[in-house]
Amino acid sequence: MSGPTYLVYKKQRVDIGVRVVSYLEADQGAPSFYHVTDKRRRFSRITFENIQGARKDAVDKVIIHHDGMRDSRGCFQVLVQRNLSTHLMVDTDGTVYQPLDLSDEAWHAAPFNKQSVGVDLNNPIHPDRVRDPIERKQRGVYSGRINGGLMHSLGYTDAQYASLTAVVRGLMKIFPRLKPMAPIGLDNRVLRTKLEDLAFVGVVGHLHVSANKWDPGPGFDWERFLIGVRGNDFHFPLTLKGTRNLAQVPKERALREARPYFDNTERGPGGYFPVGVNQAWHTGIHLNVDEGTPVHAPADGLIVVARNTRLGKMGSPNMVLIRHDLSIDNQQRTFFSLLMHLQEETLDAQKSRLPWIRRLAQMDGPLGLPSDEDSDHPLSAPGFIALINHRAALIEVPVKAGELVGYSSTFSPAVDGSEMSPLLDFSIFADLPLFPRSDTTFERVDDDIDPDILCNARAVWKRYTQDPEALRGLVEGGYPLAPAEIRAFFGGVTGAENTDGRRPHEELRWLCCKHVVEWSDRTDFSGLFGGGVDFEWSTRKEAKRYVDRIRKLLWWDKRVTQHIKFNTERVVWAYHPIALLAVLALGEARRALNPGKSGFMKGLDGEALRRARKEDAILEREEGMEHRHVEVHIEGISGGQDIYEDEQKDPESEAWMRWEQGEWPQE
Repeated sequence: MSGPTYLVYKKQRVDIGVRVVSYLEADQGAPSFYHVTDKRRRFSRITFENIQGARKDAVDKVIIHHDGMRDSRGCFQVLVQRNLSTHLMVDTDGTVYQPLDLSDEAWHAAPFNKQSVGVDLNNPIHPDRVRDPIERKQRGVYSGRINGGLMHSLGYTDAQYASLTAVVRGLMKIFPRLKPMAPIGLDNRVLRTKLEDLAFVGVVGHLHVSANKWDPGPGFDWERFLIGVRGNDFHFPLTLKGTRNLAQVPKERALREARPYFDNTERGPGGYFPVGVNQAWHTGIHLNVDEGTPVHAPADGLIVVARNTRLGKMGSPNMVLIRHDLSIDNQQRTFFSLLMHLQEETLDAQKSRLPWIRRLAQMDGPLGLPSDEDSDHPLSAPGFIALINHRAALIEVPVKAGELVGYSSTFSPAVDGSEMSPLLDFSIFADLPLFPRSDTTFERVDDDIDPDILCNARAVWKRYTQDPEALRGLVEGGYPLAPAEIRAFFGGVTGAENTDGRRPHEELRWLCCKHVVEWSDRTDFSGLFGGGVDFEWSTRKEAKRYVDRIRKLLWWDKRVTQHIKFNTERVVWAYHPIALLAVLALGEARRALNPGKSGFMKGLDGEALRRARKEDAILEREEGMEHRHVEVHIEGISGGQDIYEDEQKDPESEAWMRWEQGEWPQE
């Protein structure tokens, strides 16, 4: 859905980068509380500028609700019927609706309307109300005890988390008192009962300010939301079948959820980290997936190099390189993620299926290629024109974590180009180590000082074998192990567990290796054809043919080095990308769930909670917040289907509707 991407506070516009359908588009059918024809009040309109300014200073809470409907337009209709309102609604696909100006007070959470912004997240609550089985699976079903009751509900979509994060970041630009905080208890989790101290400043659920509410429900991932607004969001670049992505799981389970990704590459035919079957350094891993699998940015960053061309005899040479400049442990860190062997894409500002290509096509840039007088085989050039001419394009296009950047294609390491396999080559590397030496998570390996691609690091090979005869080959220019032995090693069929319970091949995940890269036009590949253990080359002619085909996959030249500001030797510090992302996600979760200056909060329990539920129910009746059914005509509004199309099956009772809106059934 194209259109404006800003939140509205009177004349102020704050761009949040996602589609916002505001009341300003009411003439096109957008929901608007200003265009309901019965003229009953559903919000408090503030007209004087000095009072408007006072509201900016007064707002210190964002209150999150769920709507119990199939879509946000249905939520709008229910709010109109109930004589209530909200500022923002976030639909399943991430579309944000703003039916009320942020300068006016919505009636959504008495007695906190004056000091809050209301946000309703679409959630049909029950699984049988979601027609799309893919959406139903993505949402998941959750249970949890909230304000003293065991509740069950669907979860939320990736698009909703992304949009809610963007919304809250935008609201903090408008309301200076807002903070990217949620009420965190002594167990370092967000509380699931009403707060003792209602003066808390930040983002809360309706459950935190009213003891007889339970929205946004047990399916709302507070950790994921807080990581989004307070830190760095991390994703695996694709989602394997039968798994959930890193961004979708509690981060305390990050390493456990990473196991299928480790297994996928380590039990495959090759593409291992940090050394492949050809004894050469391999900066990343091969993820073995179906061709055409969506590939996503693993973190916020800038696409700095990209290539888009035809399939070659060794597979797809297409790639994107993303630079990530992130704060890690309060230190600024820069690293790069490479996503290689991607499908060729349509280079069109309107028709491309990739958002970054559409954005790049509309950017200013050079209209022609450089002369390249100093190079016989130029690999790169600046701008979109380079992408059109099948060069590695030197660009700067922002991408968000989880944004679609391509689709996986194929690759074949075979000499004759046979055995083409669908896969994604995924690497993460840096110019300097990301962690200090005192951090023992990753062990540094920097004992390979040779300029060729063959791995000569004894610290690596000793994990593969302790056979002194095999290791002697490192001195004599041979190979320690044959390809079949390396495949067996990664398959986990050799070697006993160490004292940490890890098998030898699992230890390799925790190395940080310094070596030359395999994509550079300066890389020496001659070491691949040395003597020692028999490899897969039978003639010198075959070896030359293989190197010639490798060179068609290269993209890193002098211009790339200058553009990405990397060391001139093109030596990287490489990490196992899955292990690194899991570790970074764990760190972000710890930081996101740190209460900071707000301190740990306390929630009501026992008799205090039961008493609060009764008091809040009375307050609700006094404030006129009870559910009502009133037939109204909503001018220009379509959509928002009733939850039950068969009226005879519609349990349209006061108790049911109250429950769906996040309220407890009447006792």
